[in-house]
Amino acid sequence: MSISLYATRLCWYGHHGAAKLHGVLVALSEPPTICGARVEGIDYVPEIGMRRIQPRNDGWRDMTTTEVASADELLRWITREDDVA
Repeated sequence: MSISLYATRLCWYGHHGAAKLHGVLVALSEPPTICGARVEGIDYVPEIGMRRIQPRNDGWRDMTTTEVASADELLRWITREDDVA
């Protein structure tokens, strides 16, 4: 799934990922931290209801409400305009 298709997305797969909010795209160089823990994988695309996470040492599953709130907060922080070149 292309990150360019959606206005909002947080994804991480193994060794690469991206955060995008309202069209502001930031490449990630390390796994995101959700609810205080780094994840092995995440694919969060609220526009289409995609809310999947892979916690460390665990399999893929649906995100909890608390994890969704944490992802939203992280997206707002990462894509702040003062941090974007």
